[in-house]
Amino acid sequence: MVNIAIVGCGVISGAHLNAYELIPDARVIAVCDVIESLAAQRAREYGIRAYYSSMTDMLRKEDVDVVDVCVPTKFHAEVSIKALLEGKHVICEKPIASNLEQADKMIETAKKSNRILLIGQSNRFLPMVTVIKRIISSGQLGDLLLIRSAHRFDNPCNKWLMNPKHPKYYWEYGGGPLIDSGIHAADLLNWMFKDDPKAVTAIGATYPPALPFFTSANVIVEYSKGKCGVIQVNRETERYPQYERFIEILGEKGSIWGYDNFYRQTILAHAGTLSEIYHGEISSDLIPTGHEPFIEYLPATSEIYLELKTFIDAIKNKRELPVKPEEARKALEICIAAEISARKRRSVELPLEV
Repeated sequence: MVNIAIVGCGVISGAHLNAYELIPDARVIAVCDVIESLAAQRAREYGIRAYYSSMTDMLRKEDVDVVDVCVPTKFHAEVSIKALLEGKHVICEKPIASNLEQADKMIETAKKSNRILLIGQSNRFLPMVTVIKRIISSGQLGDLLLIRSAHRFDNPCNKWLMNPKHPKYYWEYGGGPLIDSGIHAADLLNWMFKDDPKAVTAIGATYPPALPFFTSANVIVEYSKGKCGVIQVNRETERYPQYERFIEILGEKGSIWGYDNFYRQTILAHAGTLSEIYHGEISSDLIPTGHEPFIEYLPATSEIYLELKTFIDAIKNKRELPVKPEEARKALEICIAAEISARKRRSVELPLEV
């Protein structure tokens, strides 16, 4: 059994706690938040015996194997490094840190302490992404040419205007939507291309204009041999119906795309040509859209559950890490370069100087 303590009892901690309840080898024994009432609330909701407002007190009193870091991005490095120095393995929400210097310190501390540092790049565990990655690895698409990934959500502008320094989206705290959502796409680009990016060019917009961060952005990421990644982040549209994630891959031999809206995930394994779609006789009782033979609907299984289940297995059975912290750092580098590019209106070459 792996004993877990969660630090940070905001919204994302609920998703982690829900997942741990379904993982037989995981047991949350304590929660912690600097706002003690939040920790107490989470403890009551999930039947957890111990809650704390001090991480130091918690680690001194509880027999913890893993610290799950769910605090705002600004504090990822501080909390993770402290837990690693206390001899605990760490699962940290994405992005790895607020900047590359902090990320490097986290990676160095993990190596020196001989502890595991896992970063929650959860979109790798979306069922549709798992299928897409398997198809890419099989060689069916040939060499990849273009990957386009979009993350779209609503713009809660009334909340932002009341508190423009909301810890999740303000740059100094959480990196803004470009990092909060774009970090997923950046990681998938690197992971699928199996390459390091060479340059980033981005444009960003802000609505309402008073906000101190971009609410939408379009990012081009250049790789070797003319390969290209496109990231689209949109939190600019008010009352957008739900969180949508879209990915499209074009290869020299074929294409594939996936769409997820929290309720259903779709894989279109091969769009086909008109001649392929309409070849042969078409039954009179079918509407000849050409899509049904090629669409696969996947269960909307929580990627957080699949992620944490895999992480716990890696910790317990000493398996290869499903996400290396160095990979999470490279995703962060793309997002930081995109922020610089959008603000300075120029392309940014990688790697960045630290």
